[in-house]
Amino acid sequence: MKYHCTADTDLEELIGHECASASGLVFTYGPLPQAMLNDEELELENSAALPVMMAAKLHALCISLFIAEIAVRIPAGQHFRLLLH
Repeated sequence: MKYHCTADTDLEELIGHECASASGLVFTYGPLPQAMLNDEELELENSAALPVMMAAKLHALCISLFIAEIAVRIPAGQHFRLLLH
């Protein structure tokens, strides 16, 4: 999976967020948990636009991601990789 980053890309965009729907609040997964759940590579294109601290946080989250809003832990699968390009 590829995702294009900009200077405005933040962790919420990459992890996901809650949205209102007809049935209430629904959590929409961002590209990071999607790639982890699908056990595939996530290539962040233009990752040089991200702040250095954000890149460091992303690497820490790649081992196991906990999404507090929905109380879900997503472990990294055997084939999951985060590629910064």
